[in-house]
Amino acid sequence: MAVSDEIRPVGGSAPGPDGAVRISPRVDLTNRDRTLSSSRGRWTTLRRFARQSPIGVFAAVILISALAVALFGPFIARVGDPQAINPLAMFAPPSADYPMGGDDLGRSVFARLVFALRISFALATISALLAAALGTLLGLVAGYTGGLLDEIFMRITDMLFAFPTLLLAILVATVLGPGISGVVITIVVATVPVFSRVARGPTLSVRASEYAVASRVIGASPARTLFRHVLPNVATPLLVQLAFTLSGALVAEGALSFLGLGVQPPTPSLGSLLSNGKTYMEIAPWTMLFPGLTLAAAILAINLLGDEFQRFTDPRQRGR
Repeated sequence: MAVSDEIRPVGGSAPGPDGAVRISPRVDLTNRDRTLSSSRGRWTTLRRFARQSPIGVFAAVILISALAVALFGPFIARVGDPQAINPLAMFAPPSADYPMGGDDLGRSVFARLVFALRISFALATISALLAAALGTLLGLVAGYTGGLLDEIFMRITDMLFAFPTLLLAILVATVLGPGISGVVITIVVATVPVFSRVARGPTLSVRASEYAVASRVIGASPARTLFRHVLPNVATPLLVQLAFTLSGALVAEGALSFLGLGVQPPTPSLGSLLSNGKTYMEIAPWTMLFPGLTLAAAILAINLLGDEFQRFTDPRQRGR
């Protein structure tokens, strides 16, 4: 009886001419193969999002363009110095030298707008990320543990919900003084409860799932179960909420700086540019028009992108 009639080795094994079985090495996926497969999966998801959501692509282009201006604009020599004063350019209309005109001190509105974008985006992003981190942690712990700790955390969030944002900003400005730190603290305190609620809801259902129960059965620590198994499965609504919080943070920064409670002159921000331009709206409308349009476009792009991402990831909203 021949070896090949009885034995069919797997994994690339085959009998040789002399009847001996030659075993070729089994092909296995390396970490590099898995990384490449994961990258291809992400690119496939992005292409599918681009095909299904042209509005989302349009919003992403606007947002990426604004971020590129904020990041690289200050390093372009053509932009100029936002603090350079030219008495001859006071209230100068838009021209080749001053693409968006001059303000009351002869400073370039374009240069100040480029630097203001960087400051406003940085403040909004830092505030939104801090609020997301703190709020998500509170929501995960409250929803996973339940009981008394859940009640305490949720009552704390209810108390924070009760504070009107403007009154909270006035309180923080009274204690710390107007400035960047007050803006960040106000936005974080106002938006942490939102992330806590968003994270707690899905956690209540995910903690009873089979994979979460199995993780606890094999002896995994609560922290490992939370961040390895629970968090990835509740991340989608948190990402959507992060987009809306970012746009809300831009609005809050603009409002607080407009009222004099945020970024202080001469440092430019979108809110401070609007505050400075409102006085001269009748004689130099460009001092307020361009900052206002920029802020509105950034907020609209973020909200549209958040809406489209929510529709893309939620099967119940597809096709609407």
